[in-house]
Amino acid sequence: MRSFALPALALCLAAGPAFAASEGKFSQATVNGITKSLEADGCKLGEIHSGDGFYTVAGAECADGKYDVTVDTDCKITDKKKKE
Repeated sequence: MRSFALPALALCLAAGPAFAASEGKFSQATVNGITKSLEADGCKLGEIHSGDGFYTVAGAECADGKYDVTVDTDCKITDKKKKE
């Protein structure tokens, strides 16, 4: 049996079924990568927006409130700002 290892970037950006809540802009692999990073930080997915080399998750639900979270193209959290 062969095993294929894909770099995190490929997993994050791979083509696949789109995430309906974000108007079909993101592949399922991208959504899964971002979701996994958020869950590791104790948060749930909000609305994903894309930027130049990053994604912003608006309204991510975390244990102590809602946050706007910035995630890089490797699906790593780079910034987290609490919403007032």
